[in-house]
Amino acid sequence: MQGFPILILFAGMVGLMLLGLPLAFSLFASSVSVMLLFTDLPLWQIVQRMFSGVNSFVLTAIPFFMLAGNLMNSGQITDKLIDLASTLVGHLRGGLAHINVLVSLLFGGVSGSAVADTSGVGSILIPAMEKKGYSKSFSVTVTACSSVLGQIIPPSLIMIIYASTSGASVQALFIAGVLPGILLALSMMAVSWFYARKYNFPREEKRSLRDFLHALRKSLLVLIMPLIIIGGVLTGACTATESAVVAVVYSLILTLFVDRTLTPRQLVPIFIQTAKSTATSLFCIAGAGAFGYLMAYFQVNRYVRELMLSLHMGRMGYILFCIVLFFLLGCFMDATPAICIFVPIVAPFGLELGLHPVHLGMIICLLLAIGMVTPPYGLCLLIGCQISGIEPQKTFKDLLVMLGAVLITLVIILLLPDLILWLPRLLVPKFV
Repeated sequence: MQGFPILILFAGMVGLMLLGLPLAFSLFASSVSVMLLFTDLPLWQIVQRMFSGVNSFVLTAIPFFMLAGNLMNSGQITDKLIDLASTLVGHLRGGLAHINVLVSLLFGGVSGSAVADTSGVGSILIPAMEKKGYSKSFSVTVTACSSVLGQIIPPSLIMIIYASTSGASVQALFIAGVLPGILLALSMMAVSWFYARKYNFPREEKRSLRDFLHALRKSLLVLIMPLIIIGGVLTGACTATESAVVAVVYSLILTLFVDRTLTPRQLVPIFIQTAKSTATSLFCIAGAGAFGYLMAYFQVNRYVRELMLSLHMGRMGYILFCIVLFFLLGCFMDATPAICIFVPIVAPFGLELGLHPVHLGMIICLLLAIGMVTPPYGLCLLIGCQISGIEPQKTFKDLLVMLGAVLITLVIILLLPDLILWLPRLLVPKFV
């Protein structure tokens, strides 16, 4: 009988989502229904558990990182990064594609948001690539796939949520994301190079050392921002949340007083947009908190553990299970509720098998980041297609090729945990 409420809980969530109800409301409605029908718990428990879901100091970093990213995006910071990337890789065959990837790598260290990356970088580079003879499909694919670097390169919003849910160290996760982020960028640039050779994509004009130094000087204050964030976390001078506040103050000074690309009047819509985005994310987390509480009440994690034990699932079997689970979740829902609902269920068994929580977190975060470009959810892919004016299904061929490069990076992360944990153990050993 206990399995029936669990079935209703999940079926209700999925059914309401298919009917078009936003995910946060689907989580809330299915939780309330199951609590009223199958438990004696008072209804106020829902409110309490929703509050508990967002009552975390770590999560307060989310609105500040979002605001810093929006300020930088609106302050035309992308133009500086594009100019800098152009001096470094523009002369290679398929230069604009390489610039696209490198800018996303740099922008990811500023915004921590894949959506902000796609919107900011894509609105400039997708039309530019198409004008130079790149296909719409490839232009959108490169932009969408490289934007997931913002979810891996620190600061990463989904790493903050994973840390809040699993108890892993934000500091260790941030540092652990550096090497996989660089590997992802290199693999995407390799695919871009093969495409450029095959379709004879053009090179950009080779820039001189003087051009590079000039672009570096203009971008230097932007590039300092990720160093401030990571440096503050590494030295212990501030927590991840405090570093997010520092990032906001720094962004305001840079855009208002140094570059003067924003005016005080323009800040109001940026604040409003950030508040809306934050409210959406936190409401999803709150709904997932209530949903997760009912799963704990019905002992879902015990059933999952018993199932895995009955299947004699070793470490590799468990990892393959996680790959399939979180890849499918990424295709249908945002990373925030996916982490809040399912990490507490599957992570404890992984820790029992000897997996490191930071290593497991990198696997999960990368899989959910891939979900930003895989249909039907694929928000970054949809934004890129909207900018280009192409139907998403017409990008699938190029998308599969680029995702192949991403999967190679995933295999490296899976098979070489010591490589992923090497940098955190070197720089923040007390958090690993």
